[in-house]
Amino acid sequence: MAEGRTIRGAIMVVDEKTDFRELARAGGLTLSYRAGDMIFREGDTATCMYVVLKGSVEMSTRDKALAIIPDGKPFGMLSIIDGRPRANSARAREDCELALLDERRFRVMVEESPDFVWYVINEFAARLRATSALI
Repeated sequence: MAEGRTIRGAIMVVDEKTDFRELARAGGLTLSYRAGDMIFREGDTATCMYVVLKGSVEMSTRDKALAIIPDGKPFGMLSIIDGRPRANSARAREDCELALLDERRFRVMVEESPDFVWYVINEFAARLRATSALI
């Protein structure tokens, strides 16, 4: 298993060192969610991606927990990239603050920051490996 990633039971916890919280906060709207609040549901139309500024978010599909997204990490990128409905549901595990980045802001960050591109690619890779491990 790669350094910085752990699998606890059947749920992956991502804890890389890259921190884009301030860039995300500066570039997007921030919203607060209470523990248990639904952020989006599988099948919803996507209008933004998120970066967890504080707290954590549980990702699930068909009511099965897949990953816990801690502060400093993004989620919801897939639907912004491919324009399709949400593949997973997201629920606040605890009170949390999220930065929302719409498609335009996401594209600007991709074009202007190669580090942001690697940040997103690394998150996709980590989640793909974790999901594969569950199969």
